[in-house]
Amino acid sequence: MALPQGLYRYEPQRHVLLLIKAEDVRRVTDYQDFVDNAPLDLVYVADHGRMKMVPAAQREAYASVAAGALSQNVYLFCASQGLGTVVRAWFDRDALTKAMGLTNDQHILLTQTVGYAKR
Repeated sequence: MALPQGLYRYEPQRHVLLLIKAEDVRRVTDYQDFVDNAPLDLVYVADHGRMKMVPAAQREAYASVAAGALSQNVYLFCASQGLGTVVRAWFDRDALTKAMGLTNDQHILLTQTVGYAKR
């Protein structure tokens, strides 16, 4: 999760955000200018190292389906709250992977910007 004050990782067991980097990395979550000023950019990452029960050939498909379901839930929440959101798969994966400090077992699937719709 990229916020103006830094990059965070969601820890589901404790339901907390953990600060990964105290730096604004929103600029590398997409090529479009509006992401630089959006309040929030979600980054969906597949961690193949944690998917040991899933056959290696199927891990990317499983992760993609999960990311799609998660992003759809964000769309539904945003619609209910009057927020705007957009999912993107076109961004500089190398730059964002480096900014996030991901390992070789982790790869970015999607990014999703959340903000206030322009009137």
